[in-house]
This record gives sequence, C-alpha cells and structure tokens, in this order.
Amino acid sequence: MGIHGLSYFIKSLPAIVDNVNWKIEQNKPSKIHQDHFIIDGNAFVYHIAFENRTNWTHGGQYADIADIIVKTVDVLQRAGIRLTFLFDGALPPDKLETRVKRHKSYIERCVSTYWNLKQINTGNNNADERKNGIQYYGDLFLIPPLTLEVIIQTIKELDVDVKVCKAEADGEVVIMAIKDMAYVVSQDSDMHVYPHVGKGYIPLELLQVPNYQNQNSQDKEYVSAGVYHPETLAKSLRLEPFQLPLFGTLLGNDYLDADLVRFPISHWCNREGIHITKNNQSGWPKVVAEFLRRNSHLEERGKGKDCIIHNIATQLMPIIASSSMKSREEKANSFEDRIIDSINRYDASSPLLKKSSAEFQHNNENTSETHIDNISKQFLYTKSPSRQIMDVITTRAFWTSIFLEDIERESSWDVSRSLRQCLYGTVSERLGDHQEIIVQEYIREKQHLEVVQVKGGVIQNQRSTPLIDFYRIHVSNLNHVKDHDPVLHPLILSMRYMLYHCSQSIENGRLFNYEVIAIIISTLRSMASTLGYSVEEVSVPDIGIPALKKRSIHVAAQYQGIVYSSFLLSQILDLENFLQMPQVLSRMYNGLYFHYYIEIARGGASISKMLHNTAPKFKTLFCSIYKSIMTGLHDEVQDVFDYDIITSATEEWVISENKPKRLMSISKKQPDKKKKKRSQETISNSNRSTNAFNVLSFGCNFDE
Repeated sequence: MGIHGLSYFIKSLPAIVDNVNWKIEQNKPSKIHQDHFIIDGNAFVYHIAFENRTNWTHGGQYADIADIIVKTVDVLQRAGIRLTFLFDGALPPDKLETRVKRHKSYIERCVSTYWNLKQINTGNNNADERKNGIQYYGDLFLIPPLTLEVIIQTIKELDVDVKVCKAEADGEVVIMAIKDMAYVVSQDSDMHVYPHVGKGYIPLELLQVPNYQNQNSQDKEYVSAGVYHPETLAKSLRLEPFQLPLFGTLLGNDYLDADLVRFPISHWCNREGIHITKNNQSGWPKVVAEFLRRNSHLEERGKGKDCIIHNIATQLMPIIASSSMKSREEKANSFEDRIIDSINRYDASSPLLKKSSAEFQHNNENTSETHIDNISKQFLYTKSPSRQIMDVITTRAFWTSIFLEDIERESSWDVSRSLRQCLYGTVSERLGDHQEIIVQEYIREKQHLEVVQVKGGVIQNQRSTPLIDFYRIHVSNLNHVKDHDPVLHPLILSMRYMLYHCSQSIENGRLFNYEVIAIIISTLRSMASTLGYSVEEVSVPDIGIPALKKRSIHVAAQYQGIVYSSFLLSQILDLENFLQMPQVLSRMYNGLYFHYYIEIARGGASISKMLHNTAPKFKTLFCSIYKSIMTGLHDEVQDVFDYDIITSATEEWVISENKPKRLMSISKKQPDKKKKKRSQETISNSNRSTNAFNVLSFGCNFDE
C-alpha cells in the first residue's frame, strides 16, 4: 500500500526528478550494458496488467500480456539495459492487516463490477463507448488470477535474470541496486524513503518504453525515465537521508497505520504552535518533516541518533494513551516497537536503530527462510516455488486471488480445494512434520472475506510416484494422456478434475455438456500456435466482445482456480514440465474465446460451427481430447444438447454439421443425480462442501 500521501506530495515537487534517456539500437548490444535495472517484479506485473487491461472482465488475455512482456524486454535490452527481476516470496505475518484490507477492497471491486454487468455488456456492444466503460475505472480493476505466474514464466523463457525472493522483494531490490550501482524500478512510494537506492529510483509510471505504449514518433528511438534520488528529496525537506525511513514511517505505511500516527502528531503540533492547514494533502508531509526535525536534535543533550525513535515515541505515546481511539493502551504500548520494525524494513543498519533491534529482526526472518530452503533443496525440477507455496510454508496461509465471479454462489475456489489440500499435505511431508497441517484459506464468502481452516491431505497412504499421484488427484491415469502431446496434458487433467468435482463437491454444480465442448474448443484455439498450427490451419476467429453472463464468469473463475491450484501442486511435487513448459500457461485460458464459445454453444451452435475455418487434423485433435476428458465421466455432466459425435469402424471421427438436438431447457434446475459429498467435520453455518478431504470452517469474516 506504500506510504500514505507521499506519492501525491512527490508529484508536487517536479524539480527533484531527473530525466534520463537510453538510445534503442537495431540489435542487442554484446555483453556490455550501459545500465542495470533491478525491477520489482510484482509492481511490474501490476503495472503491465493495468496498462493493458482491455477486456479484463473476461478473465485475462494472457497470451497478449506474454507478447507484451517479450516486446518490452527486447526493447529494453536493445537500449543496452541489463534486466534483473525480483519477485515477492512469502509476506511477513505483520502484513496480515494490510493484506486483509487489500482483499476486502478487491471483494468490493468484484461486487461493484458484478452488479454492473448489464451496463458493461451494453457498453461493450457500442464500439464508440467501449473504451470508456466503467470496468476501466482504476478503482474497479482486478488483476486476472494467472497474470503473475504467466509473466514470471514468460520472463524465465527470455535471456533475463529472475529471482523469487524468500520474503518481500523490496529490500533485496534496493540491496542489489546499491551493490551493482543500478537503478531501482518499481511503483511503490516506499522506495522514496530508502536512504540509498543505487543509481536512483525509477517509478514505472515514468518509464517510457516504445512499441508497447502509444508514443509520439520522435520518442520511439529512446527509452526514457524520470529518476528520483533520496538525497534530493531529503534536501527539499531539510532532512538528512538517514532520516527518510523515519519520515516515511511517521506518514503511515504498511507497518504503522496513518490514522494512528497522524492524530498524535497533529495534537503535538497544535500544542507547539505549528500551523496545520486542513484538507491540504501535499502540506502534511512538510508538517511531519518539521515534527521530525524538532525531535531529532539530541546531540546537544549528549544522546546519539539511536535515541531519536525513543524520543519521538515518548512524545506521542501519552497522547495516544489518553485519546478516545479503540485499543488505545495497546496501541500506545506497541508504538515504539512498530516504528523500529518499520525502520528495519528500510535500512537494517540505520543509525536510528540500536544493534539488538536489527539482530532480532534478522534472526526472526531466518527461521522462515530456513523452512523454504529445506524444501527447495529437495527439488530437482522446480527452480523456485511460487509465492503462494512460500506463504503456506511460512505462515500456514493461502490467499486466494479475488476476481470477478458470481457473488451469490459459493467461492469459485471451493471446487479446487482438493488440489490445494494435497499441496498442504505435501508441504507438511517435505518439512518432516508429524502433526496434521491446517492451513488458513482466505476466500470470498458472498460479499465478505472469510477464513476457512483446511486440513492438509495426501492422495494415498502408500504413495507410488509423484506423477501417478498427480494423475490420481485429477481423477485420471496415464491412459488419459499418454497418446497426447505433453502440451495438452494440463488441459486434459484440469478438465477431468473440473467435471468430477463440480458434480461431486458443489451443490447443483454440474457442468452442462455444451460448456465442456466450449471450454475445450476455446482452449485448443488458444493453444493452436503452441501446438504448431499455422494461422491457415486454425484461423483467428472474428468474435467481437462476447456478453458476460453470471454463470459463465463463475465457470471461468472455477476453471482458472483449478489451473492455478494444479500448477502449484505440480511445483511442490517437483514434476518436470507440465504447466512450466514454454507458452503453455499463457495459452491455458483466453477470456474472449472462453466466453464467446460458451455463448454460442448455449445458443445451440454445432461443434462444426465452433470449429469453422480449422484444418481436419485440428478437428480430429478436438475429438480425441474430448474423448480423453469424457471417458468415465459422462454421468458427471448434464446433457443439454445431443452433439452426435461418433467414430467409424476405422476410428475416424465424424462431427455432425447439423445443429444439435436440445435435450432439456437450461433454465430448469438441474436434477440431483447424485448425493453430494459432505464433510462430517465441517463447522460452519453455511455447511461448506469439502471436495476430497476434511475442512474445518469457523465462519470467520473480516467485515467491520
């Protein structure tokens, strides 16, 4: 969330930014690089996703995003810039409050978008109004769930240094920039208050890279950037650079709430006769700087810089304790420790800190990193586990991606829980834990954020091989995939899992057969180039902007949750390839294709129509994939249409050209064909479903 109000204040100081340009060459330079960018990967991901958010409501145009990444990296490298990307690992426990706030805001965005689907669909039908739709307002945007992993995967496929850190990347980004005298590239106001940032800090919004943004022609020969230096900001505030971390902390950040600290500083300033202009956002940082200056002159009292924090806390704690704020005594007592913890994050060797504070923080972080190292050493193929896995290892928590879904139904992440329970159980095994692991899953429940305590499970007591176990948890075996290109294995396994668990684990959750057909066709079309098909063999369909239906957005969210959970499980089981293969994860879902083919399939389109302008061998591929997915699972799907797919005596597939016969009206409630699984150990008012393992739901939510 950054530092409260600092970005707005910085923009009011245009004189403190330097402008730098890098000439773009036709070819990549040799090994000699003009400069080095250390890029905060998570900030980069959000920036790219937001700048290219067209049709985000359909669930993600991942192949387009991957293509933008490839072009962006190419331009930066041709400008003689060496690139290093650092991504966040597990976030520390003291970020819990911040993460809860963020997830609650994401749910609010989901709810607002959901209730405005009619307006969004109307706007999408008008080419002139489409780009100004309410879904493109910044306060509604939700990053599609696979975006982070797709971008990490794409960068790994390029000639670029990539590292997933064990904890937050911010500190490592700065340390590396200082060591290599490199630029820090991020979009985080925290970067302004590090006392040292190498060659300078470049906000992503001030980094102009031609070819993927709309630029004037004269700007296309250069990469340009606005660069900030801590010395310049400190000088403008009449502070020393070493004071910047404390300045940022007193403005309010992820570790010290802005409302908690603003009240006592305002009270102190009024008492000391310092004028505070009301409703002046750019003026408050100057007030905080003045407060800091007045409480930093301790040398004349024979005290060092490491007494400044205690002096400030002594001034403000009594004001907090005597206020009317909630939990005032607790907040007052922990006030100094929270300031110290915050300074540690920015500069562990700060002269503001006493040595014991820095050593305690370092030892505390080492414990979590040791657990991650212990598991990473067991991997042969998994280069570095995902951030989600690191969270499970260090804090026993799984934060689901909040995205557009049907808020009147169960969470879209419910159906993929069995995959994650296997993930949790495997983490426990790899750590050598003898006790049953319980992980807190943070999910959407209606319009709230809820925590569900989930028991880890194993696929079988006597396990065979990780790959066979992996097939089994996907309701599959080797026979379902052995005749297909490995690129297609994730689609087959994800769909087989989805068919079974939508039917068995979600009440009235069975997929319609036209949805199964549509998902397979949309995914195969998305993966056509990865499979080696030319545009002539599989043409790009002219589909426009399909309407967003409540059921379709929920099915899309369920499918992506399954793909993501399967991806994570393959990592912890250390499987070779799978979704880690080049250009596979980015092609597993195409939002426009997904919704378009479900839309026309719902209307009764034939398979032949949906496969129009594709080569015969592509049609044959569809049939064989359909067979592998449906084998043994026909009863788990609700038949709405009779598609009349048959094979001849020579095993050649025949797809009817005729419009399929409708077998039932989809407006009717699905018959309860099977008794749904229910956990006997679930403790919840809503009687949550459990998929394959036991779930303990205590019904906790985070609404005020």
